[in-house]
Amino acid sequence: MSSIAPLQSKHDAAEQLRHQAIDLFIAGHKSSEICRQLGRSRTWLSDTLARYQVGGRAALVSRSRAPHTSPKRIASDVEAAIVRLRKVITSGEDPQLRYGNLGADALAVELERAGISPPSRATINRVLKRHALLQPRPRRKAKRKLPDDYPWPGVSQANQLHLLDFVSRVMVGGRRVYGCNLLDQARRWPYLDAILSKTAGAVGQFLVGAWQEMGLPSGLYLDNDVVWRGSGSGQRTFSHIVRLCLLLGVQVIFTPPYTPGANPVVESFNGVWDRNFWRRTDFGSLSQIRTELSYFQHYCRYRRAWAEFDNQTAAQHFAHFVPTLLAADFTRHQQPPLPLTAGQVHFIRFVTEQGTFSMLNETWQLDPDRWAGKTIRATLNTKQQRLSIYHQAQPDATPVLITHFNYRLKERVVPLPAEFQRPTLALWSASDVSIVKVSAMC
Repeated sequence: MSSIAPLQSKHDAAEQLRHQAIDLFIAGHKSSEICRQLGRSRTWLSDTLARYQVGGRAALVSRSRAPHTSPKRIASDVEAAIVRLRKVITSGEDPQLRYGNLGADALAVELERAGISPPSRATINRVLKRHALLQPRPRRKAKRKLPDDYPWPGVSQANQLHLLDFVSRVMVGGRRVYGCNLLDQARRWPYLDAILSKTAGAVGQFLVGAWQEMGLPSGLYLDNDVVWRGSGSGQRTFSHIVRLCLLLGVQVIFTPPYTPGANPVVESFNGVWDRNFWRRTDFGSLSQIRTELSYFQHYCRYRRAWAEFDNQTAAQHFAHFVPTLLAADFTRHQQPPLPLTAGQVHFIRFVTEQGTFSMLNETWQLDPDRWAGKTIRATLNTKQQRLSIYHQAQPDATPVLITHFNYRLKERVVPLPAEFQRPTLALWSASDVSIVKVSAMC
C-alpha cells in the first residue's frame, strides 16, 4: 500500500516562499534576481521585506483574513512592530532601511507598507517615548530670509531644474572627502556620489554620470564655487562645467555669493544626508562611502514618502516619467578644452547701495536711485553676446527687462549640436518689456 504525503497547504507554500526570499536577500542577492528566481513581482518582494523588517521571521506567517476581535492584542502587536522597526533602522542591520528617517511619519509609512494599519503619529511617539527610543529633534538654525524680489526659478515638472551642491567631510584616518549631491527639484530624486578632490574633471564626470542615469535637465542651479564658476580673476572666461552644460543644452543658474539660503531644497537634503547617512556610520574609505551611498540613495528614491506627493515615494509619484538620457557612450567631457556653445547662463545678484553688481570678476552699473538694494537676474546669451538684466517684483510676477549690455566674448561661439537640441522647460516667464532706457557697454 503506497503512502501519499499530505498536500502542502496554500498558506504554507506562500510562507515558505517568503522565507526563501528573505534567505536570498540576507545572502546578498539583488532584488531583480530574487524575483526572477522565485517567479514573483517586485511589489511582492517589497511587501515581504517590509513584513520582515517590522516583525522578523514571525511576520512571514500567512495571515488570517478573519477580522480581529481583540483590540488590546492588536495594540500590543502594533507596539511591538513600532519598536522593532525603529530598532531595525537605528541598528543598521538592514541596508534597505539603515539610512531611513526615524520620525513618526516615516514609521507610519513603513508599517502601512508591511500591511499594518498605523496608529496616530502621537501614539507612535508615545510608544517610542515609553521604550526610551524618542530622540529630540535637532535645532534648526535661523535662516536668512531672502527678499520678496528674489527671482526663484519656476519649477513644476520633472527634470526642469537640477540642484547641485557639495558637502565636505573627513573620513576616519583624517582624509577629506566631498559628497556630491544632485537633486531633481520637482521629483526630489537624488543622484549621489563622493570624490576625493573637487576638480573640474571629477565634477564633470559626476554630472555626466548623473545625466546618463536620471536624464538631462533644462537648468542647473548651483553656487559660485570657482571650480564651476570659472577663473578667480579672469574676466569673461568660462569654466569646464559651464561649457559642458552649454554643450548639452543645459542652462546654468548661479545663486548670489555667500547665500546658502538661496538653495533651500538642496540644503535641506544636505541636512538629511548628514543626519541619516554620514552620522550613522564611521567611514574609512571612498569605496565604503560609495557602497553605502547606494543604499541611502535607494531609500530616498523608493522608500521615503513625501507629504506633497500624497505620502507616495518619488518613484511612485513619477512612475510614468520618461527622461531624456545622455548617451551612455558620451565622453566629450574627457577631451578638453570644450568649445563655448550658444546658450544662456544666469547670475542672480543683490544690487549694492551704489547700484552695482558683479559677475565673472566684472562690475556693472545700474541706476542706484531705482535699483539699489534690489535683486536682479543677469542673463548672458552667449550667441547674442548680450547681458540682459531682469527684475521680478514678486515670486509670481512676470520678470521685466530693465536694461541690457553688450557682452563681447573672447572666442567663437559654436551652435548647439543637433543631438542635444530638444524641447526644454522654461525656468522663468519671459518678458522683453523694457522699463528704463536701454544702455550698452562693451
